[in-house]
Amino acid sequence: MNNPHPISDQDLHAYIDGALEEERALMVREALAQNAALAERVAAFQADKAMFKTVYGRLAERPLPAEWIARVRRREQKRTIWRRAAIAAVFLLVAVSPLAWRYLTPATHADVVDAALDAREGTGACSLVTNDNSKVAGNDSTLRQAVASNVHVPDLSRMGYKLCGLHLYRKAAEILYRGPQDQLFTLYVRRSDGSVRFDQFQRRGLRVCIWQDDQISTVMAGDVSAAAMQRLATLSYTGLTS
Repeated sequence: MNNPHPISDQDLHAYIDGALEEERALMVREALAQNAALAERVAAFQADKAMFKTVYGRLAERPLPAEWIARVRRREQKRTIWRRAAIAAVFLLVAVSPLAWRYLTPATHADVVDAALDAREGTGACSLVTNDNSKVAGNDSTLRQAVASNVHVPDLSRMGYKLCGLHLYRKAAEILYRGPQDQLFTLYVRRSDGSVRFDQFQRRGLRVCIWQDDQISTVMAGDVSAAAMQRLATLSYTGLTS
């Protein structure tokens, strides 16, 4: 008989954080006692949470740098200017043509995800392809030039993934890895639009994670579980930015 109240990853994360209502938390505890795979999944999530706390916990205690505060203030000023320009644009669009709206609408987060998956499927406009691992291994400088940021090619060998290629695009790069079962895992990196985002979901039959700070946008994609993606994403992002 199917479980009428399936346990989701969202339930598991809320359970770990102590945010579930008691009735639902009891249901999760009973499920963990009966399902070894589910219990292993919770253990993996708890390990990831502990790793995040170890890596970033001390950063949260530091005061914000004065440069960051000044940057936020400048950004707020720009947003005020943008709002005024947007109002003017509305009147312009009414006067000119509704079709012009698509050209004036700001790019959304989905754009970088679609660009990453297009690149993975080989439909992006690739300007240079390097598939020789020996040549790619020391190519940090090429990656930095491609995305105009101080980044590094991550080492994912700890999880059994070997670097196998680097594809360069206009102001972006795709780093390719092969896993223990020869499964393809890709990192698509380009400059960020300045906003911050972390999200994990499924798209085009793949597990996708977008990790974006105010400097770079990173889209990771592969046929992996949610728990494996969480660990790969952490290893990839810290490797890129360390």
